[in-house]
Formats: sequence, structure tokens, C-alpha cells
Amino acid sequence: MNIKKLLIEAENKGADFSDIRILNSESEKISVKNDDIDSIQKDLNSQYGIRVFHKGGWGFSYGNNENEIGKYFDKALKMAKINSNMLKEKIKLKNFKTYQDKIKTKGESFTNFDIKERIDKLVNLSKKTEHKNLINKQIVTLFLRKEHQYMNNFGADIYQESEHFNFYFKGVGKKDSKIREIFTRKGMCASYDVFKKLDLDRIVHEELERFKTLFIARKAPAGKFPIVLNNSLSEVFFHEAVGHACEADAVLKNASVLKEKIGKKIAPDFLTLSDDPSLKTSHGFFVYDDEGIKAKKTKMIENGVFKNYLQSIETANRMNTELTGNGRAQNAICFPYPRMSNTVLKKRDFSIEELFEGIKKGIYAKESSGGVVEPTNGNFLFGAKEGYLIENGKITKPLLDVSFGGNILTILNKIEKIADDSLMGFPGFCGKRGQIVPVGGMSPHIKISEAMVGGDNGNIE
Repeated sequence: MNIKKLLIEAENKGADFSDIRILNSESEKISVKNDDIDSIQKDLNSQYGIRVFHKGGWGFSYGNNENEIGKYFDKALKMAKINSNMLKEKIKLKNFKTYQDKIKTKGESFTNFDIKERIDKLVNLSKKTEHKNLINKQIVTLFLRKEHQYMNNFGADIYQESEHFNFYFKGVGKKDSKIREIFTRKGMCASYDVFKKLDLDRIVHEELERFKTLFIARKAPAGKFPIVLNNSLSEVFFHEAVGHACEADAVLKNASVLKEKIGKKIAPDFLTLSDDPSLKTSHGFFVYDDEGIKAKKTKMIENGVFKNYLQSIETANRMNTELTGNGRAQNAICFPYPRMSNTVLKKRDFSIEELFEGIKKGIYAKESSGGVVEPTNGNFLFGAKEGYLIENGKITKPLLDVSFGGNILTILNKIEKIADDSLMGFPGFCGKRGQIVPVGGMSPHIKISEAMVGGDNGNIE
């Protein structure tokens, strides 16, 4: 199938812009529960997605039979013309820089090794995973290899290979009448030989050690307290509370608290926050986005001043601004939208110990257990997987059910200190408009002078 010819034909039939994404992928998921194989899932997938832009309207079609690609170009063009006729506001897509490139993965792929090797590894790990309080355990690995071809009528022709792996461990423990859960995850955009070098025994053992504090922990106090967030929770906070409000489609829909904030000071002078897909091996790494735009570091906040929204081709044209390379889609049959990649907070000069200094009574919160954010008004609520009471500058009692909330713009200005210990954060999968994409980040510890903490009645037993 001559794709370049089809792109030219679409243009001759009235398309202002057209592109195609062809994706071939292979995935494998192995789950082991309590030393036995729970499930094995393998999947091979081949698909393509075609977009056509005509006088402000988009048409999108997809399929998996390459012999019918020409028919789907016509279908997408027909949809674009229909959508264009329904629009009151019509925009034009400016011509932009295109690339011709071929990105090959380095290292060994999991597809080159017998699955039995990975099954045996997980079963043996499960059998070695013991703790006196452990009553249930699950270990999961997920591998994904993608071969992605992108072409458009402006001249782009990009081939990219990528590999991701994720490792999960979940345990349930019981002591007397108390039930506690532990969970950890490791994920990277990297090859199978990188995965084989991971010390999985250490990762699992460190998580099992959390039972010691979970069974003696007490309910967190409720009220306004100084709070210190560790690397992982700090990264999740900035991703959820700030990053989503920076996505340009939310701004255009009047659904972002950061609308009309470019050039305005919204945080302390020492705070700089970026989106950076170029962090190699990070969970949100890519070289080109799903619209063929080369990935680059985009400063969202620089020295406290809000600088940029994260853009797709469409939103950048609607806002008359530069492309940032954040047009992302879950796969070829999903439409690309502005999405984050890796959320990176610039480290500063304080030691972690200095963040605790001067706190008479406060909270140390570690890792994320989930949360909710409303980008429209900036309100948020996060839960911490692990928490401790801070008393007179020292970490003391372990806490359960630590949550903290507030408003993005208020909390940003209550960040007092940023530590010097920047680390790769918790690998995640970000959901938006029914699509899931891998994301990551890098962040140091931060100190917030005051946040609303949810827990018990303000007292500690």
C-alpha cells in the first residue's frame, strides 16, 4: 500500500491536513498469586488510525486491514467535511516542521526469550516472599513492545520502536484483627535486559518491611498542619494538581484554573516545573509524540511564573502558539490529545533534614494512594500510602489514612522549601477521555507550610 500516494490523494480531494499512524504491538502479562500461576495473557495487535482535517473539522477513522486503508482515508475525509459544515469557528492548521527518522530500541526484547523464563522467575520470587503477617500475595509483570509508523501530507515519515515493562507486588497482611495492604510498582521504558538486572527480591522485601509500621500506626490527626511530601508523592501532586490544568484542551474548554495565567506569578521564585518526555528509560519517555512532533522539555512554571500550556497540533493552532510535542494517544485507534509525559520539579539546595526543621507538629507523607483533582477550580484531595507524625522537627509515630487537600494556586504559594534529592518518581498510567498513557516524573521532597489534613479528631493516641 502506497501511503504517500494516499496522503496526496486526500489533499487533492480537499484535505488541508491528513496523517496516519500504523501500530504493531505485542504484549504479555503474567500474574502469580500465592505461589501459583493465576493468569497468562499474550496479545498481538495490528491497527491503524487516519485523521483528516478540512476547514476546521476533523475526521477520524481506523481499522486493522491494510488493504482497506484507502477506503478509510475517504471515510475520514467525508467525516471531516461534515464536521466542518457544523462548525461556527473554523481554524487553519499552519504548516509545521516535519521529520523523517527511524528510532530503534537498544537491548534485548522480551519477545526474543521463552516465556517460561519469566514464569519461573515470578513463581520462584513468590515462593521466597515470606512474612509472618502475610496472608495473600500477588506478583505481576507486564511487557509491551510497539512498532509505530507515522506519516502525514506535510512530509513526516517516522518509525519508532519502544518497549515498556511494569512489575507489581501486592500483599495483604493480618495481625490480630487488623488487616493491612501493601503495594509497590516498578516501571520503565526500557528493554528486557534492563528488567533482568532489577533486584526484585530487594524491592519486595522493602515493601514487606512496611508491615512493621502499618500494624502499629494510628489514625492521622485532622486539621491544618505543615506537611512534607516525599519524592514520589511530590511528583504525583504536581502531575495531578498542576499538570492536568496545563493541558491546552482543558484551557480551551474553560476547564482549567490556569486559564489566562501565562506570564503571571503563581508560585514561589524558587519553583520551576517542566514536562520532559526526553528523560531516557523514564515511564513517560518518547522521542516523537503521536503527531510526529519531536519531544522536548517544556517549562510550565519557571521561577514561579507560569510559562506554557501543553499543546497538540490543534490546540497550538487555536491558541496561535508553538507546538510542545504533547499530542498523545493510547494507540493508533485513539485520537491524540494534549497529554503530559514526565512531570519534573527542579531540585533546590535544602537537605531533607532541613525540611523538617522548625515543624512543631506536622505530617510526613510518602507515596500516593490515589486522589481526585478538579482542574476547573483547582481543588484537590490526595491520599498518602504511608504517613508519619512530625514532632519538634523529628519523625515520630506512624500514621494511617493520611490525606491532604486544598486549592492548587493556594498550595503552590505555601511551598516553603524544595530539597536537593531529585529522584525518578512512581511510574504511572494517566487516564483522560477514556485513554491511558504511560507517564512518569522526577521530583525532590517538598515542604508545604500548611495544608488541610484529613484523619481523626486532631489527636494522636
